[in-house]
Amino acid sequence: MSSLLLRVLLIQLAAVECLSAAIPGCLTQCGGVEIPYPFGVGTNCSRKGFRIKCINGSAGEEIPVLLPTTRYQNIRVLNLSVSPLPEARVLLPVAWQCFNATGGVTGIYSGDVDFNPEGVYRISNTQNELFVLGCDTYAFTKGVRVHNVNARFPYRYFTGCITVSVDDKDPRDGACAGLGCCRVDIPPGITDTSMTFSSTWTRANQTFCPCDYAFIVEKGNYTFKASDLVSHTPDNRLPLDWWTMPLRLDWAIRDNNGDSMTSISCAQAPNEPDYGCRSKHSECTNSTNGPGYFCKCAHGYDGNPYVQSDGECTNINECQDPKSHNCSSGSKCIDTDGGYYCQCNFFRRGQQCDPLIPMAAVALNGGKLLNAQGITTYTKRELKKITNGYSKRLGGGHFGNVYEGTIVDGRKVAVKCPLRTRVSSHRCHWKNLIRPRRVPLPQQRVEEDGSFMNEIRFQFEVSRHKNLVQLLGCCLETDIPILVFEFVANGSLEDILHSAKKPCTLSLPERLDIAIGSAEAIAYMHSLDNQKRVHGDIKPSNILLDDDLNPKVSDFGSSKLLAIHSYYVRAVAADIGYMDPLYMKTEHFTLECDVYSFGVVLLELITRRRASWYEQDHQGNKILPIEFVKCFKDHGSGCAMYDSRLDFSAGEDAQSRCNKRCLDMIGMLAVRCLKEDKRERPTMAEVVEELKRVKVLLLGTHI
Repeated sequence: MSSLLLRVLLIQLAAVECLSAAIPGCLTQCGGVEIPYPFGVGTNCSRKGFRIKCINGSAGEEIPVLLPTTRYQNIRVLNLSVSPLPEARVLLPVAWQCFNATGGVTGIYSGDVDFNPEGVYRISNTQNELFVLGCDTYAFTKGVRVHNVNARFPYRYFTGCITVSVDDKDPRDGACAGLGCCRVDIPPGITDTSMTFSSTWTRANQTFCPCDYAFIVEKGNYTFKASDLVSHTPDNRLPLDWWTMPLRLDWAIRDNNGDSMTSISCAQAPNEPDYGCRSKHSECTNSTNGPGYFCKCAHGYDGNPYVQSDGECTNINECQDPKSHNCSSGSKCIDTDGGYYCQCNFFRRGQQCDPLIPMAAVALNGGKLLNAQGITTYTKRELKKITNGYSKRLGGGHFGNVYEGTIVDGRKVAVKCPLRTRVSSHRCHWKNLIRPRRVPLPQQRVEEDGSFMNEIRFQFEVSRHKNLVQLLGCCLETDIPILVFEFVANGSLEDILHSAKKPCTLSLPERLDIAIGSAEAIAYMHSLDNQKRVHGDIKPSNILLDDDLNPKVSDFGSSKLLAIHSYYVRAVAADIGYMDPLYMKTEHFTLECDVYSFGVVLLELITRRRASWYEQDHQGNKILPIEFVKCFKDHGSGCAMYDSRLDFSAGEDAQSRCNKRCLDMIGMLAVRCLKEDKRERPTMAEVVEELKRVKVLLLGTHI
């Protein structure tokens, strides 16, 4: 038998032994820490370099540690993972050096524990950072030995930082920029935590800072405290467990003790007898931190890619978690091996599973459900009569056009006709819709398309709030329902503030009442925790006023109805002047986006300026939030921009002074609503309370 064949047989035998890691007799956990293969406890339970030892602590508890280790301390394991990234989270000791009052060294420990004799680990350069604590010191670590005898340096990487301090007043808690503490990112390839301390400064008479420390720690796990400079003096003891830090290790399958010159990559690994990726649904990935490779489950699978038996990569059922698939409400998720597909429901087809017929067929059954709850349903023919053929258009927006109508009891109504209902010349146009046979669909079909009806029921219930435009009825015979609302006679806040035909005569108390009522409506919607409803289009044109100037917020739910029909919510909120800049980046509406938009509305109320305008003599376009925040910052008040019709002079008139103070309070509230960090913005409930405090001040009476 040739030596080459013998070598191959021995390698294959070793591979079989490695696969036996999953057989009975090998521990699967120690001290509550899972031990997944290629790690293992005991003989023949792990791949070379991945052995874990389970020891007993001082209280008899089980503690997993890395094995082998050739120094003074067991390296405690906190967590081991094979997916999604190969990592080991461990505790490693802090390096230190200490001095006496005359500056003499009393003890030093480099922190080297030689946890990596087989070379499988690299200290993660993306998950860790290096800290140096001290008052006059420079400390560094190094990594990746250079084998070229002519090289300028014995290691490829050196990284460290300098920290100084004149006295004990320099270091400050939480500050780590060179006074008592410094920190720096680390490069890839570092194989141990051995630290080198260096300093040319004397340490005499430095009792406020008797020791220097250096350590690599998991990002976000350590925050500097000035007391750390004096509270961890080791007193010449070996480090053992006196001070340790958690950090993350990247691991990979690396041959020849992790030698970068001889370790194989994914290009060669699959041809090797001891190839690590054993699951049939596993893939090889080259390590990005040092040589070698690691294994991961293929897309659509989850488990341990290093084994072939129990625990190997198995299919993920994406259909069990709505966040794992993108099937629309008109389809059913069907799981497959390694993936899934969306099967359109009955009477639906296309990539988004759109209905093959208009919603008229659903209306035959769905309308009965709504009628039973007091919601009036209308046919297309009835709405055409109510609106006199859609002859009087009241306005329009991103959701659609609004027409005036009169129902049978003589009340005026506003009929909102969505754009998806095919509009032509501002009129709802039905000729291109397929005429369905009047055959009721099965009850299952009604439930499948129940999203529209659930939303309409929701809007009907919440619109009973006094400051929300009330929903009276709907028509279900279209792709997106046509909604019938109460008619609000006095137009919108935009009309009153900015219309050239109607000069604004609103007093400050009237404007404040409009702000309070509008804010209460939005806060009410935000308070519905089970719905988390965002308006997404708050602006003066969506705040209507009745004959008594009571505000009524409109267009709540329009974005939701569009979203049900697989349209992006951003299609509704497209008025750039009121749009939260954070939404521009994330394209995701939150409650804080409504707060921002309402802040712009507050500014319009007190300045009577549009959200944006053009000034030819003043460098073009002006943005109200930017201009007002700048004015308030420069002058401590928004007086230069307040509406001149409001009496806010700084003279002796007590009411004028009170008006100015109230306007400043509203202005400051608006500025808070416009904060770039959404966490600094008030909630709408807090906005309501602040506005009510302004009203108490303005009227001199409690509400």
